[in-house]
Amino acid sequence: MSLFEREFRDCLGRFPTGVALITVMDGGSARAMTINSFSSVSLDPPLILWSLAKDSHRYDRFLNAQDFAVNILAADQAELSTACARSDDLEANGGRWTPASNGAPLVEDAIARFECRRHQVFAGGDHEIILGEVLNVDRPRDAEALVFVRSGYSKI
Repeated sequence: MSLFEREFRDCLGRFPTGVALITVMDGGSARAMTINSFSSVSLDPPLILWSLAKDSHRYDRFLNAQDFAVNILAADQAELSTACARSDDLEANGGRWTPASNGAPLVEDAIARFECRRHQVFAGGDHEIILGEVLNVDRPRDAEALVFVRSGYSKI
């Protein structure tokens, strides 16, 4: 990593972001990936985006999923976030889930969930930017959000 890339990354790390799990079904198994690149795009139509690294070993599985869910994690879910950053087996990582109407796994203890269908994919340097059409939303519990800042977890 060049000196500029390191400084760029460190500066980005000063911007606090929420932490979410993108979840998909793959061959009958619930898969999850930890992200902090989630953002709203449009209210009408309801659209969100998230980014997927092109060099991720999970790239094909998550890029090719037509249906997915975005699960916003609570402050007490840092362990699940860390586990899903290392391995995408949601159940083995301790994640309890139920199927959404689109079939995607919904994490039971998340504080907000978005059921989505892949709408469009855009090239974004070393990432793909995945635009999702939001089909349904819910707020299963009221708790503080898990936040990522300066390479570590925090809460609001």
